[in-house]
This record gives sequence, C-alpha cells and structure tokens, in this order.
Amino acid sequence: MSWKKFSLTTLWLIASVCWIMLWSIQDKEWWIRDGGIENICELMAYIENDDIREVGMILTLPVFFPVVYVILIKRKSDWLIYLVTALISAFWLWQFVARYQFCLW
Repeated sequence: MSWKKFSLTTLWLIASVCWIMLWSIQDKEWWIRDGGIENICELMAYIENDDIREVGMILTLPVFFPVVYVILIKRKSDWLIYLVTALISAFWLWQFVARYQFCLW
C-alpha cells in the first residue's frame, strides 16, 4: 500500500465523518444531559417535530461518490477502500437511522 493511497483514504474518512456530523446533528441536541433530557429519544419527544434527517441524508450521499469512482470506474479494489467504506456506511447509518430506532421500544 502506498502512502498516497493511505493518505487519500484517511483524508476521505475524516472529511466524510465531519460532513455527516454536520448534517446529522439535531437543532437542540446540545440539550442532552442538561435540564433532565438524558438521550436522543427524550429530546425528540420533548421538542416539536423538527426532524431534518431526510435533507441530511440527501446532502451526505456525495460522501460515497469517491468509492463509486474508484471501484466502478477505475476498477481498483483494495481492502483499505472496503474497510473505510464500511466504516463510513456504518457511521452514516448510525447517525441517520439506527440511533432513532431505539426510541420505538
């Protein structure tokens, strides 16, 4: 593995996590642990319906364009690309879908 591939993949991972965090944080998420709100479920029940997840999902989809380019167009496959893609996908799913699914219980 070359240093260039490692550096670009690491940069892509960091930029993707920052971009996903930017678009997945709820408006009043800083209220958690202050004033009796203990988790995201209580926050969603406390504030009015101000859910912007659909917009955030659409705006963060371009995060996956580099992997589409590398795997489908350049026809290159490497374990590091698959690993980082899996990490970004898991983080994306957690931020937009999974952490809210526990509120149904």
